[in-house]
Amino acid sequence: MRPSDGRFKLWPAAVILIVFVFAAVSTTPTVKLNSTPPADFVVLRGSAAGPEAALAKGYWEVTTRVIQLKYSRTTALPAEAPAEFRLVDGTGKPTKVEDQAARAAYWTKVRMEWLKPDNWHTSYGIDWEWPVRNAKDCSRAIMQFINKT
Repeated sequence: MRPSDGRFKLWPAAVILIVFVFAAVSTTPTVKLNSTPPADFVVLRGSAAGPEAALAKGYWEVTTRVIQLKYSRTTALPAEAPAEFRLVDGTGKPTKVEDQAARAAYWTKVRMEWLKPDNWHTSYGIDWEWPVRNAKDCSRAIMQFINKT
């Protein structure tokens, strides 16, 4: 065993600092639309029970499953409903009979609810794969630059 010379070793503090910084950089927020529709969305065309409530929940499910992946939370949705904003049956195919007036009404309401912060929730998670993605992106950019010259 070596005798101590009275100096403080900095390597443990440096290792802890590196791990802390890496964990802090790896923490990523995820913002998602609430899975339950707002109350005023459900009662848009009727009561909170019955076929209209099921219709509203179906359109909200399409919004959470498809629309939020296509559009950013901070952007306004287009005036016309996209083709993906359709009710689907159990097999995943669009339903044959669709009330265009109901679809338009629910799309208008989705556009209003989209920008309200109460309809979104943020969760935090750790993404350990960001260095690999960044390395792949850098190598791809370098290869594109080399191929252009």
